[in-house]
Amino acid sequence: MPVPSNTFFPQSLQERAAWLQAFVNNLTPIATTLGLTPAEVSDLGLDNEDFQSIAQTTPEVDAFRSAVREYRLSLTESPVGSPHPMFPFSNFNGPQNNRPAGLFQRLMELIERIRAAPAFTDEIGASLGIMPAQSNGISPADVKPAIEVFPSQTGYMFSIIVSDRAESDAWTVSIQPKNGEWSNAGTFTGKSADVTYAPAAPGNPVAVSVRVQLKKKNARFRLFISPGIMIGPPTCPPICRRNNESRGRPSILLK
Repeated sequence: MPVPSNTFFPQSLQERAAWLQAFVNNLTPIATTLGLTPAEVSDLGLDNEDFQSIAQTTPEVDAFRSAVREYRLSLTESPVGSPHPMFPFSNFNGPQNNRPAGLFQRLMELIERIRAAPAFTDEIGASLGIMPAQSNGISPADVKPAIEVFPSQTGYMFSIIVSDRAESDAWTVSIQPKNGEWSNAGTFTGKSADVTYAPAAPGNPVAVSVRVQLKKKNARFRLFISPGIMIGPPTCPPICRRNNESRGRPSILLK
């Protein structure tokens, strides 16, 4: 069933009626600029009139239905001697233009033409109410991802899981050896990744810190750092492995 996108089209009948009326009112003066013909504007106006009629009649029908139910209950279930039930009065005015089916589809096709018109601008889209609503997602400043790091038992590799990333679409991993400088270890888009570190002097376990920076369309979120871990060859002693196992836990905020 074709229905305009809920990113700009309201959900309730009454809100939709108000939206369509405003759309017609604001479109009519600029319709020719957007390449619409007078006949198309007239057809849209007829669609709108019938939709407004339905929007007005529907609550009246709902109220009538409720009144009929009350009448039925009074007539059938009230005890003898109760007030005489009166059947409710009705006077509904249906749509006058007898428009064909497909009003929403016609509206959607018209909106697509308007958006594709050379003269279309964001300002026009906003005035017509056809610009998608802005996301109400979490602000980058409020995002606090959970970072878990799991060192490999062999080699200078570890696995990292980054969850609770909100609307970020990528994340960059940096590594810092003890008393060393931070270096970029890659950018990833999934929930987890395997990262390999190249030590300056291979052969011994290395203590490193790991930090993550979330991104959305290359815009950077705040930095987050995981507790330090030990990575290295299998000669890493048992105490080193026990420390690693206790450190694969959620991150703390760096700044």
